[in-house]
Amino acid sequence: MKSPSANSPWFRRWLRPLLVGLCIGIITGTLLLLGAALLLKAADLPTGAVPPLALTAAGVGAFAAGLTAALLAGERGLITGALCGTLLYLLLLLVGVTRTGSIEGGYALIKWAVLTVCGAVGGLVGVNRKKR
Repeated sequence: MKSPSANSPWFRRWLRPLLVGLCIGIITGTLLLLGAALLLKAADLPTGAVPPLALTAAGVGAFAAGLTAALLAGERGLITGALCGTLLYLLLLLVGVTRTGSIEGGYALIKWAVLTVCGAVGGLVGVNRKKR
């Protein structure tokens, strides 16, 4: 028997799609970061290439998170995707602050904007996707 909170409309409409989308975004971003690390090692790229590659991997992860959440929710793709991107950013910010103890203001703002926009675009694509 399922708990009453798992059957509530709020859980099905908002929380479940956001959590599943966030998990998919984390997995996608992590796999892309692993690929970027292999690329950096194999191609012997300079260390200046690390921030753009990391931001790209995080942006694609946010897109995947927004897409997944919007597909599960079936409505409000822009808001759902933007929430996924923002939650992913907050999670990355928490990990970064825990690891380094500081925040770089300008880069943090750029990262937030990129992740939120990528998540929102993924949400729009997910909601407007044609059913087969």
